[in-house]
Amino acid sequence: MRRHDERDHFSEISMLLSEIQSDVEQLNSRAQSMPQTPETLREGIAALADKIDALCDLSRR
Repeated sequence: MRRHDERDHFSEISMLLSEIQSDVEQLNSRAQSMPQTPETLREGIAALADKIDALCDLSRR
């Protein structure tokens, strides 16, 4: 029973990470396409998107 719980837990984590990754990719795309967005904000969003991508990659291993 415990293994099933762990798989369900991991599955939920993976799903949540995928949703966060998708959300931040959309935010990054919007921020990069809006010239009025301050450069520091665009850089911060892009860095966050990169870190979330790396976290998602690690979770798939």
